[in-house]
Amino acid sequence: MLKKRAAKTTPARKKKHVALNTKVQPRQRRAQATYDMILEVTGNLLEEVGVERLSTNLVCERAGLTPPALYRYFPNKYALLKELGAKLMKIQDDAVFAHQKTMDGVGDVAEETARNYRILKEVNAITRAFPGGGWVMRALRAVPTLSEVRIASREDVADRVYKRARKTFPKADRKDLRIGATLMVEVMYTATELIMDQPEMDADRVTAEISHMAARYLTSFGDGERKKSLA
Repeated sequence: MLKKRAAKTTPARKKKHVALNTKVQPRQRRAQATYDMILEVTGNLLEEVGVERLSTNLVCERAGLTPPALYRYFPNKYALLKELGAKLMKIQDDAVFAHQKTMDGVGDVAEETARNYRILKEVNAITRAFPGGGWVMRALRAVPTLSEVRIASREDVADRVYKRARKTFPKADRKDLRIGATLMVEVMYTATELIMDQPEMDADRVTAEISHMAARYLTSFGDGERKKSLA
């Protein structure tokens, strides 16, 4: 009787770890200038070739650097994208936080619409002015390893929205309110993506409409009818 051979099992391949952190931070003025130039060149190249075709070789060629000069700071193109994303998110967030400092609680629909409109209009302007801003946002959404940058930014902003709303709506369910804050921030972030992806659209109208939608949603947490409609 023939013995059955044990089926060969192929060991599962380990997921390749992609280094995303910068190797060193520049300390001298000249090194900082090189670091900033690399990021600016990367952003401009993104506008030309997109995420897939972007490479460290292209960046070196455009920046006039040797590969070792770039690799001193960035191990690969994803580390470049992560740093660009972190810089863009910080500039956007700082602008949002500056507006939020002037807010005390949640106003009515008209007040919140006006606030949202001012914030989103500034965020859109910041994104347009940032090298490769629209493509950086696409990369943060499309590349799984970079999503943590976008999510961390969103949750930081949402946490501040939640704390402001909690003061105005103390009777609202806290879990629902926190989820609501995240949804509101995510929708407004998506509106900026839409404006960057489709420049032919009326950016001002998109900004106005999403600002009103977000305001209606946030203020609904103080509406007694909201619970009835969701029951």
